[in-house]
Amino acid sequence: MNTKTRHIIVVGFALFSMFLGAGNLIFPPFLGFHAGENWVPTMIGFLLTGVGLPLLGVYATLKSGGNMITLGSPVSKTFAAVMGLVIILAIGPLFAIPRTGATTHETAVLSFFPDVPSWATAIVFFGVSAFISLNSTKVIDRLGKVLTPFLIFTLVVIIVKGIATPLGEPGAMAEAYTFASGFSEGYQTMDALASTMFAGIAFTHVLSLGYESRKEQMSVAVKAGVVAIFLLGLIYGGLIYIGAGTTSLFPEDISRTELLVGIAEDLIGRVGLGFLSVAITLACLTTAVGLLVTCGEYFQSLSKGRLPYKGIVIFTAVFSALLSILGVDMVVNIAVPLLVLLYPVLMVLIIFTVFDQFIPNTNAYTGGVIGAFLISLVSSLGYLQQNEIISSNLVAKLVELKGEMPLANLGLEWIIPVVVLAVVACFFPERRKA
Repeated sequence: MNTKTRHIIVVGFALFSMFLGAGNLIFPPFLGFHAGENWVPTMIGFLLTGVGLPLLGVYATLKSGGNMITLGSPVSKTFAAVMGLVIILAIGPLFAIPRTGATTHETAVLSFFPDVPSWATAIVFFGVSAFISLNSTKVIDRLGKVLTPFLIFTLVVIIVKGIATPLGEPGAMAEAYTFASGFSEGYQTMDALASTMFAGIAFTHVLSLGYESRKEQMSVAVKAGVVAIFLLGLIYGGLIYIGAGTTSLFPEDISRTELLVGIAEDLIGRVGLGFLSVAITLACLTTAVGLLVTCGEYFQSLSKGRLPYKGIVIFTAVFSALLSILGVDMVVNIAVPLLVLLYPVLMVLIIFTVFDQFIPNTNAYTGGVIGAFLISLVSSLGYLQQNEIISSNLVAKLVELKGEMPLANLGLEWIIPVVVLAVVACFFPERRKA
């Protein structure tokens, strides 16, 4: 194996460990369970947004200059700054960090200590996370190097056994998930959002390996991204398939975490579940620490030092602990409106950046973003109305019209407005160069 190939594999595995996030493991089995015999198109939809889009996100971010500011700058620097802030909040204290604590409680703690309250887990989990974040992260980095292979090994055992000796056959569900369901469920991984942050980390590591030409740097980084996404796709796809075979084994109202625990226990037994629980707990811990450090450094830099790193970390940990008590499903449900709003906009930025050489006028970025935002705003408001958080006849009418748009059955109704407004925007004088 030559040096370049070895570097690609090492960086690829590092990216994979960042994307994997133990909290993401709860989504694929649940998706397969609700898809049943419809698991193939549902899996394709999930892999597009949960796997393919993060790869494109890494490439687009690197191509644009290496961060969210450069990715969003063709629209405007203000837009890029706001988008970056919203993303860091989403993958930080609002959703991703609380989910690590909630996942630990529901998959690991409750499996063996059912009487432990969620607040107790939150205090211990986020107390340890904050302590490590405020001190040296070397321990957690070293732990991660051991943990990732251990977690992967456990997941591979589950997947291989689940395929070799299936728990059951995919059955028909009363309200089976579809391609659109998988496409939107992929938002919950938040990997595409994280890719705008992870790309810079991966690129910095590639630079440290001594590659001098831009072509070589991009080549190693992108190929590493392919390695990471390939591995991620295998694990997600395997878990979706296993979940699809459990439609007759578990009640339809089972939670995401209960399903993952049930599948693991049925396939690898109580002892195996214990190993998985330890791996998930430690993986969630490393993820929480990484995100706490990222938030601390981000807001310290954004405030030019006026907000102290330690204060940000402590506040974020406390806030995340309070949200984690709500439980995984509640955190997931709270995230839906914002993710539905964010993802189409981010997809436009990523796709336009990938094919930037074919875009004659940077105004197309602005038009495309506006088109995506308007439709996704209706989707977000529609979700709030569906869950009786708001009530509006106008929203109901707009949701109805949105459902009649082309590609609505695939959850891609925003594509036509994006294309139309992007083309129209190109007829206006270009305000800036990309």
